[in-house]
Amino acid sequence: MKASLRAPRLLSVGSVVADVSIQGLKRFPLPDTEFSDRSDVEHDRPARLLLGGTASNTAMVYAALTGSCQLGGVVADDWFGNFLVQGLTARHVAIVGQRGGATATHTIALGINGERQAYWYPGTPLDVQALLAEWIPSHVFLTGINLCFARPLVESARALGQAAHAVGSLAILDIGQGGPGALNLDEITTIATDMDLLIGSETEFAAVLGCDYMQGRGILRERFGGPVVLKLGARGAVVDPEPRGDLQCIPGYPTSAVNPIGAGDAFAGGFLSGWLGSLNLEESCRRGNAAGSISVGSVFGPQDVTKVAVDRVQEVC
Repeated sequence: MKASLRAPRLLSVGSVVADVSIQGLKRFPLPDTEFSDRSDVEHDRPARLLLGGTASNTAMVYAALTGSCQLGGVVADDWFGNFLVQGLTARHVAIVGQRGGATATHTIALGINGERQAYWYPGTPLDVQALLAEWIPSHVFLTGINLCFARPLVESARALGQAAHAVGSLAILDIGQGGPGALNLDEITTIATDMDLLIGSETEFAAVLGCDYMQGRGILRERFGGPVVLKLGARGAVVDPEPRGDLQCIPGYPTSAVNPIGAGDAFAGGFLSGWLGSLNLEESCRRGNAAGSISVGSVFGPQDVTKVAVDRVQEVC
C-alpha cells in the first residue's frame, strides 16, 4: 500500500554532474593530430553549462512541482561544485551530505540528426553511510547509481531502501543508465527486494533482459512483483501494475524535440510528484509525460520545467 506523507518529501540519490552541452552540430569531428577541416567543427549555437546528472535533473523537476527536494550525490568544494550548489539551491533542491572529493562532469554534443558524443568524468564515488547520517527521513529515489556508487553497489542501494521503509516511506529504483557499467538483471532484482517500484526506458530494459520488455516481461516478473513503469520517450509510457495485470499505454504530449538529455529524468520527477502524493499510476505517468515534453522542448532541459508549464500542458491536451 502506498505510504501517505502530509508533504511528499523525497531524497533523489545518484548522479550529480555539471553538464557542458553543445547542441545542433551538423557533423562530428574526426580524430586528427592538428586542427583541420576534419577535426575542427564549428557550431552556431553557444555551448551551455547546465545543472545535470540523473539525480539532479529529477530533483529539480520534483522541487519545481512540489516545492522542495533533497539530493544525495557528490558535490565537491570546487568550481563546478559551487556552480551546482548555487543553481540547485535556487531551485529549492537541498544537497544532503558533506561536500568533498571531485565533482563529476559530462561534456555532451548533440547532432541535428539525433547522434551524440559524450565525454564523462565520474568524479568521487558517493559514500552512502555518510549520506544516511545526514538524511532527513523521506521517500527515496535511486537513479543512475552505477554512475556514482563504487561497486559492489547492491548493499548500498538496499540500505537506502531499507532506511525509507523503516520510516514508513517508499523506495523507487530507476534501472538506468545503460551502456558500460550499467546495472545487470541480478543487481536490479536484488536491489528491487527493497524497492516499491521500478522505472526504466525501453532501451534500458531491453539491454538488461536481452529482448524487448514484452518478450522478457516474464523473466522480470518472476523476480519483482511491484509496479513497473516503462518510459517510451515521445510515445509516452507503459504502466505494468502487477505480474498478472494488464499493461496500460499512456500516450505522450506533442512537442518539438530540441534537447533530449534529461527528459527521462524530468519524466521521473513529474511521475513521482504525482505517485508520492495523491495520484494513481496512470495519472502520475501523464504528469511525467508532461514534464518530459517540456524538458525535451527546451535547450535547458529539466531546468525549464515548471509547475505552471506542466499544468498548462495537461490542461491543453
